[in-house]
Amino acid sequence: MKLDKVGQSALLRLSEVDLEITQIKHEITTAIGSKELESLRAQLASVAGELIAARSQVENLETEQKRADDDLHLVEARIARNKERLNQTSSPKDAQGLQSEIESLLRRRGELEDTELAVLADLESSQSVLTEVSSRRDGINSKMEQLQTEIQAQVDGLKARGRKLTADRETLVGKISAEVMTAYELLAKRQLAVGQVANRSCSACRMGLNANTIDSLSSLPEDEIGYCPECQAMMVR
Repeated sequence: MKLDKVGQSALLRLSEVDLEITQIKHEITTAIGSKELESLRAQLASVAGELIAARSQVENLETEQKRADDDLHLVEARIARNKERLNQTSSPKDAQGLQSEIESLLRRRGELEDTELAVLADLESSQSVLTEVSSRRDGINSKMEQLQTEIQAQVDGLKARGRKLTADRETLVGKISAEVMTAYELLAKRQLAVGQVANRSCSACRMGLNANTIDSLSSLPEDEIGYCPECQAMMVR
């Protein structure tokens, strides 16, 4: 198969360009599927569950605290009314009943105050947990946004390189005959399609070449394309 020196140079460069394009596609796929980003997403999902639980705990305790506070106000109002009635009554029997009820209400008030204090302590602790979980969530979100920005910049850069290489490829293809391009495309589907003799080896498969093979390739006409006996890559000079 024949191809002039300009075409052979273009063919070798085409092989390099196609390899670069393949690497770029792989790098884009790797960047988009970032393991670090996946890890952050998993962390965010876990924290979201913690956040729901923490918010629910705070809301339940706030409801409990309000209920205890309302009950305490009712008891205090009842104590105040009974004391007022006690001051106004002249009946010893009524006074004894009111005094007994006031003492009972005072005990109830003490119980409610203890309950409210315990609820307030639990609420303060739960609010601290909610604050900590929210902070962790915000930190993960911040890391994700920064990483996504970096990934997008990386992908944009890779795509720009890919477009430049694609344009270069079109120029190179224009310097290669249709026959050679057909053979190249078939080889390129399964391996590096083009090589040179470098350090007594095929640059495509890195296999060493014996002296006879090297002499045979060197003795070919200048516009003749040889083949590597090891990998069947097209050999240019």
